[in-house]
Amino acid sequence: METKQAIAPENNPTMVSAAYGGLSVVRLAPGDQQLTADYTLSAEAERVRATVLTLDTPPRVVLAVEQPAAAAGSFTLAPLWNRTDYRLRMTALKNGQEIAVSANRLFRTGPIPGVVVNYIHPEDYTFNSSGRSPASPSILRLSNGSLLVSHDIFWGGGGQNLTHLYRSDDGGVSWYFVSELYPCFWASLFTSKGVLYAMGTSCEYGALNLFCSTDEGVSWSKPMAILPAGSRETGGPHKGPMPVLEHEGRLWTGIDFGSWKLGGHASGAVSAAVDDDLMNAASWSCTGFTAAQPDWPDAPKGNAHGTLEGNLVAGPDGEVYNILRYQHDNCVPAYGKAVVLRMDKAHPDSQPVFHKIIDFPGNLTKFSVRFDSVTKRYYALVNNITGSNMKQRNVLSLISSQDMLHWTLQRGILNYEDNNYWEDSTQVGFQYVDFTFDGEDIVLVSRSAINGAYNYHNANHVTVHRIRQYRL
Repeated sequence: METKQAIAPENNPTMVSAAYGGLSVVRLAPGDQQLTADYTLSAEAERVRATVLTLDTPPRVVLAVEQPAAAAGSFTLAPLWNRTDYRLRMTALKNGQEIAVSANRLFRTGPIPGVVVNYIHPEDYTFNSSGRSPASPSILRLSNGSLLVSHDIFWGGGGQNLTHLYRSDDGGVSWYFVSELYPCFWASLFTSKGVLYAMGTSCEYGALNLFCSTDEGVSWSKPMAILPAGSRETGGPHKGPMPVLEHEGRLWTGIDFGSWKLGGHASGAVSAAVDDDLMNAASWSCTGFTAAQPDWPDAPKGNAHGTLEGNLVAGPDGEVYNILRYQHDNCVPAYGKAVVLRMDKAHPDSQPVFHKIIDFPGNLTKFSVRFDSVTKRYYALVNNITGSNMKQRNVLSLISSQDMLHWTLQRGILNYEDNNYWEDSTQVGFQYVDFTFDGEDIVLVSRSAINGAYNYHNANHVTVHRIRQYRL
């Protein structure tokens, strides 16, 4: 397999803008009165200095800390004032002289629920060729128990082409930067036969690409295009970081086609046999795409904006189904329905057919559905709406189903609607959640907008949370 080091700046103009002289800040994790900041360094330096400054003109130094230089290192900077914006500057020193300097990174301190994997301030333009909001997280548990999390960097109308990968070797308590993927957006992490894969588009509505790694994400292959690129104007491939289902020797994952500019999306899937060469485009089949129809049985009254971000699951009958986010917020009812399509296992290039519209809380936001082989139940984490705001994402709940069609509330996970938090549902969101089973627990990753995000949608954190004994 031909590979390249994924962090090599020459392969990615975004990283060139983030590193000067070989020093790059690769992870920020603000917290209660403190900041954790990780760096990578290729220059031959003796020491690294981290300086926190105010945003005043001229700026004032709040604190400065030095430590011996390393190829990869971390600072914990404290004490700092909560709910305050600061600027971080790192420099590499040799013989007392600065030989490298990082990009200036903005951050805001304050208590954050869960563990922060990474953070980008809404006015931090370090990765602006892709965006300035961490988005679309995916989580994967490796066979050795380590956790991998990926997230892309988003902004509406931006390049949307960069994905970062982080790892935890202690169950999600601490995280460190591993590599990046470029061009990659909306990535899903999965493994097959001991090989790690990332499937995503090259940008919004770009080519559907597949990358592979044989060293757990440190280095990656060149991208292989499964589907060609489209555009916002003509429509193209669309996906979230959706689960990849392995069923009866075949891998399946949801994919959509269309664009918001054209009014919505139609939904289908791509699939490949496990024993085939996944890095060969000829190994993959596409079902074609089925658009939502207003005359489907039990369809809401009105012109829904289509389906998207589907979850491929094996039903109790052994067939493959796609449980889809259903964008009917302009219909009557405006909330609470999901669409289920059925695949043809024998003919994986056949167009999906309508199966059922079901009651489903949290249908207006991307959700992941996974099957637990112990309880024989399907689980999903959803943004159930508790108020009048149809865009509400500040409540997160665990739901489950025995038959994938009838869903019940298992327990509330996060509720920032009713806890008197100082930001409301227009500013706070725990969304695009993905999760993995970890023994008796669920470990979830969230695109989290809180404590000074641009808005509820354009998040500033990627956070990980553990649901203890989820089966109870």
